[in-house]
Amino acid sequence: MGLAAALTISPTAGASVAARTSGVTARAVASAPAAAWAGASDQVNAPVPTLNWTKCYAGQPYLCATAKAPLDYDDPTGPSILLDLVKVAATDQKHKLGTIFVNPGGPGGSASGFAPDAATYLGKAVTARYDVVGVDPRGVGVHTPMVCTTDQPVPEPFTHPFPVTSREAGAAWRPAQWFRAACSSDPGRIVGHMSTADTVRDMDLIRQAVGDRQLNYYGISYGTFLGTSYAAMFPSRVGHLVVDSVLDPIQWSTGTDRPPVRPFSTRVNSARGAYEALTTALVECDRVGRAQCALAGNAPAKWAKLVAKAKTSGLDVGMDTPLTYADLIGGVLGNLYGHNYHILAQALQQIYAANFGGRVASGDLRAAGSDLTRAHESIAVAPYTSPLANGQRKVGDAFAGVACSDTRNPRTQDAWWNAGRAQDAKSPGFGSLWTWASAVCGGWPGSTMEDSFLGPYAVKTANPVLVINNRYDPATPIQGAQQVNRLLAGSRLLTTREYGHGALGNTCVATQFTAYFLAGKLPAPGMVCPANAGLFATP
Repeated sequence: MGLAAALTISPTAGASVAARTSGVTARAVASAPAAAWAGASDQVNAPVPTLNWTKCYAGQPYLCATAKAPLDYDDPTGPSILLDLVKVAATDQKHKLGTIFVNPGGPGGSASGFAPDAATYLGKAVTARYDVVGVDPRGVGVHTPMVCTTDQPVPEPFTHPFPVTSREAGAAWRPAQWFRAACSSDPGRIVGHMSTADTVRDMDLIRQAVGDRQLNYYGISYGTFLGTSYAAMFPSRVGHLVVDSVLDPIQWSTGTDRPPVRPFSTRVNSARGAYEALTTALVECDRVGRAQCALAGNAPAKWAKLVAKAKTSGLDVGMDTPLTYADLIGGVLGNLYGHNYHILAQALQQIYAANFGGRVASGDLRAAGSDLTRAHESIAVAPYTSPLANGQRKVGDAFAGVACSDTRNPRTQDAWWNAGRAQDAKSPGFGSLWTWASAVCGGWPGSTMEDSFLGPYAVKTANPVLVINNRYDPATPIQGAQQVNRLLAGSRLLTTREYGHGALGNTCVATQFTAYFLAGKLPAPGMVCPANAGLFATP
């Protein structure tokens, strides 16, 4: 499934949805000062729920709860929703420092599903002193899923990561707009209340419920936009807050063009991150040689030949249909996400040999093709998500419900087509791939945006924020982290020489992360962490 195709709801999903509204009409949203959103007390003013934690994972010490929250924070005692929560309790409760809220990204990633993994990922020293809690964003959890309903015929799905021809552009646009139309004419009630700002408010409400004076937080990928938004909306409530693999919040939400002429998934420039990660890796491949990188031996030229053949006749991967150019790019991106450069180099070398005169066992060739397909599918549903969260229950429609509510976008098919092709001039293939990830947002219902937060993001927080990014991240390029570091006064930027999406797996970063959460100690200004191992080391 391609990124664009992943954003269409399944034909049968929500056919019997009980709660419907009369439709969604467009209303304007204006940017407001952070203090206006935070309220006089700089916290959410709504009834604070009581959390009844119960064991919920067989044989595991994890606890689950549901929390009642307002459907609309403009009416805090009106209709409500249920949020799904999972907690991993601190192992040293006697010396507990508080709670760390976590989010894996997406949008559409399950924070409750991520909490058990995150409890390992954050390190034993930190999780001895902090409970780890995941609060599912609106539209993601079991109790409040996003559903839109339609009786219109289901269009033919578009099964590639992005369109390569103008005819394919129409084929990609139709299913995305079919879903958009369903969410305009017959949305579930949560559809109008799914912005990141509403999830920020939920998180602040649960902060109050667990008894923490300030919010401690770790968010990765899209979860960095959630964290940055919290910092901007409730700056005096920021405790220890870490954003890892960082999105530029201005480009995500509004961009700088008026009216917006480029989709948000073009503006954040993920294409640059992906293209730089690939091209620098190809150079490194030749530097380390065939012993470490199977594709070595003028790897950039081999890649160029693979691309050229994929564009013309497709690549033979031992299957019934050739591997298309779009599917090649999508598969490469999936491997770049997970730091699978060793596997990627092997797969590309096998495909290269099979298509340009070499001899490859049929089973190995099919495995190489399958690897590319699986790699792309692992990120297709919620593209701004931590690789650690790929095993979660996938909720593709939640990506649209959140991202389209947060962001300002053009409305026409031509805008997506032109933006993708223009960005391809600098980041071939990846420009179109990332641009078309958001096709469903073209003409998204305006009333879903009325509670969204559009900035300003430049604030002074009560405690300094720690901003972390790999130098060669294929989804959130380093420029996003640099922007957030500039916006959040007193924050500290920690970079690594790593590739891949997500920096906390780096040993040096983990050490700095622990010092920050346990002692409030920031890394030295300008600190750069070395990579754990060579780029093509066996996983």
